[in-house]
Amino acid sequence: MAASPYTGKPVTDWLQVTHSLISQYPIHPQEILDVAMLSWDRLWASQIGGQISLDEVELPATVVGYFFQKLFAHELKVRYPNVWRGEELKSDKDLVNIQNPNFSTEMKSSGQLGYALFGNRSYNQLSESSTTSGKDKSGFYITVNFYRKAITLLRIGWIDQDDWIPQGAATGQAAVLKPEVYQYKLLEINGPYRYASPIELLNGIGPKSVIQFHNEGVYTFGDLKNYSGFSPKILKTLQDNRPFLNSF
Repeated sequence: MAASPYTGKPVTDWLQVTHSLISQYPIHPQEILDVAMLSWDRLWASQIGGQISLDEVELPATVVGYFFQKLFAHELKVRYPNVWRGEELKSDKDLVNIQNPNFSTEMKSSGQLGYALFGNRSYNQLSESSTTSGKDKSGFYITVNFYRKAITLLRIGWIDQDDWIPQGAATGQAAVLKPEVYQYKLLEINGPYRYASPIELLNGIGPKSVIQFHNEGVYTFGDLKNYSGFSPKILKTLQDNRPFLNSF
């Protein structure tokens, strides 16, 4: 297991550690964003058998995430053939750094409506038996949240195996991350892509409110930012979220 750079550090210092790690990472966050968006566009431009568009197929989110990961790894290998490659062995990370294994990176995706990430139910179980559990689950991570055809959030950071809250039973639900991981160990990579996020991701917009937004033609963050109607509810939501919407 990779030695954690957070060992012995108080939680108050974690964000500083994360910034230091990302400053050493061989791919700049802007290039991660570029590769991610290129890979995402290629994914949805794909056809099955040269005949059927992916738009016509209801792919499970796990399959979408897997295809995205493979396309991302492929693009890195094309750009840096002597530095990066994809997973080949069971013990490999999703992105293998040939020159320095410490930079090898896992990719984690979630297609649910929200910003949470989930691991397999075996995450953090039998953590001391790393020799039989396949790849090391600690280290650098590039994460992607998406909903339908829109990427909603990209992040880069470091996750340790014991950051996952384990499920004791083998039949338990997916493992979840501790809240402080989202706060201090994963950095958001922002960009205009976030304007395609569904409006439901904003706080305070529930199933009833979303109908009102949709009736006014507001489906995404971008629609809200450009809203020119007169709905008091939508105008207040725009006012409350304007700094956030302008940060992309």
